[in-house]
Formats: sequence, structure tokens, C-alpha cells
Amino acid sequence: MKHILRQTALTLLSFVFLYLVVAAASFMFLPRTSNDGSIYAEAAEHTLYMTSPKYVFLGRSVLDNPDPKVILVGASNTGNGFRLAIIQPLVNCAKISNLGIGGANISEVRQVIDLVHEVQDEGVRRSNTFVIGIWYGMFASSDVRYADPDRHRGDTDIDIERYRYGFYRRTPEGPVAVLPPKWLDAGVTFLRPLLLLESLARNARTVITKLTGRSLNRTDAEREMVVMTEKEKSDALNYWREGLGNQREISSEQVALLKQTIDELLLSGEQVVIADLPIPAWHRDASPYQAGYSQALQTLVREFSGRRGFKFMSMADLDGDLDYSDEVHAKPHLAKVWSTRLADTLNSSVCHDKIEGNPLVTEAPILYR
Repeated sequence: MKHILRQTALTLLSFVFLYLVVAAASFMFLPRTSNDGSIYAEAAEHTLYMTSPKYVFLGRSVLDNPDPKVILVGASNTGNGFRLAIIQPLVNCAKISNLGIGGANISEVRQVIDLVHEVQDEGVRRSNTFVIGIWYGMFASSDVRYADPDRHRGDTDIDIERYRYGFYRRTPEGPVAVLPPKWLDAGVTFLRPLLLLESLARNARTVITKLTGRSLNRTDAEREMVVMTEKEKSDALNYWREGLGNQREISSEQVALLKQTIDELLLSGEQVVIADLPIPAWHRDASPYQAGYSQALQTLVREFSGRRGFKFMSMADLDGDLDYSDEVHAKPHLAKVWSTRLADTLNSSVCHDKIEGNPLVTEAPILYR
């Protein structure tokens, strides 16, 4: 019996020692991300977190500070089109974060906003300005958008991260936190050895993919050179029809959720900028969903126009076919224009409001031609 206990104790000590070694290695090879109060989810692959949903979920505690914050939320075109390296030097009144997640619908955007609120108290929340980037492709119901056979139907990428490490448990009423948000950083520190191993495995797969010539990740230089073929355009339109469940219209439930989210943010003293994200003219003109989206957008802006803290930003003029690397993502040269325009909007409204204490002035919506 003593021998068994002794071997068990030695095994446990060995496990603890190995865990500490791997944890120490994780700080060497994957140091903590800069605690400067901002997140850029597009840069996740260069961090401990590897993917944008994981980065947003595990790294959000940096947003728990009283300083003025501009937090961008949306899908991959928000992440790709609004670049922190361009925006932040132009905006001095607030720290900029971009929490755009590829494939997000409005439900997932709302989840991201709720996760940010989880780590903030009421006073900190009033320092938030949320920039919500939208386009018609984000108005698909979760049961349609997230219907992969390898996930619970309707579970977003954020939901997967909630449950992956046991931070939340699944219940009939929805996800319930197991680890209180105030202990998030401690939980992430405990996970570091596992995150390091996951990162090593992911990097190994990436190397193999590049060696076999199957990498789908383009460099900025490659994106600048892309010109879509007619077949690629047709395939893209079919992809988005399927992505919206082959429905005739965008989801009215997603539109209602966006309105509810804006209303609740404004009532809590936070500011909201709705950025109407452009798509190339060929896609806009051929999509069966664009007209319904434009009508819903016009109604939304009319409803919130005049509300303190609300701002609408249209970029409908930025619709050049050759300015996009695919049916939705801006090429790097256009991303500079997107980023500069957002910086100008923030400086003229959000920053002005913070300095002068005046309500934001809203614009009349400019619909797609």
C-alpha cells in the first residue's frame, strides 16, 4: 500500500513538474499579449490564442479599464477592412479594438458585446463606443448559419469557445458561467500549457499545408492582384444564398436583435456607430438580399436618428469591383480608405462628443445605388 501511495505521489509530482515546465515554455514562446487595453482579433494567429473567436473570448479582460474605448464588432470584413495600425494613430481620444470574427451574424455580434460587458462594471461600460459593421450577409439565423454537423445546431464560434475549456456549461436555458468573469485571467494562465500545445499542433499543420501548396491564406500583395472570374462571382452568389438558408429575405429576427442591441447600448450610456459596409457593385446589384437589407437599414437609421450617442456611417460610394479581393473583402489599398473614413467619423463625432459633451449628430442614410 505504501509503495502504491509513493508511486502515486511521484506521478503527481512529475505531472506538476512537467506542467510547470510547459507553462514556463509558454511564456517564453508565446508571451502575454500587450496589456495596452486593446485587442485586434485579426492578429490572433500571432498570439497565444490562434483564432479570432478564441482571442476575443479569452483575451477580453484587457477591455476592463475606465479609459475611452472604441470597440469594433462584426464579421471578417470588419476585421479585415478596419485596420488598427491605420486608425489608432489618427484617433487620440480613445483606444481602438477590433473584435471582428469571420462568419459572424448579428447573434454572434451580440454575444461578443455581452462578453465585453461581462468583464466590465457599469461605470466602465459608459466609456465604450461600439462600432457595429454590418452588411446583408450577417442577417442569417443562427440555426442556418451554424448548422455544421460537428457542432450543436445554432452554436456560434463564440459558443464553441465558451464550452471548449469548461468556462461555461450547457443548460436548457443557455450557457451558464462556471468560472466567474473576474477569474478569467487566472483561468487563461492555468490553460497556457494546453494552449501552447494547441498552437504547436496548429503551426505544424500550417507548415504542412504550405509545403503541399494548399494554403488558402493570401498575403496583402496577393490580395491586391486578385481579379474574380465570372464563375467565381456566380459561386459566391450561390454561397451566400445557401448561407442565408435560400430564404427570400434576410432574417427579421436578426434585424430585431440588432435594433434591441443598439437600444440597450444607448440606454446604458454607451455610444453606437453603425457602419454600413460596402460590397463590390457586381455583388450588390446581383444579390437578391440587398434591397431588403437596404430597406431594413433605412428603417433602423430613421428609428435611432436623434438618439444621443447614435451615429450612422455610410460607405456606399466605395463599391469598385476591382477594389475587392472577393465578393466582400476590401483589398489592402481600400482598407486604408475604410480605416481613414472611420477615423474621420470618430474624430468628428465620438471624440467631439467626449470633448464638448454634445450629443452625436446623425446623418441621413445613403442607400446603395
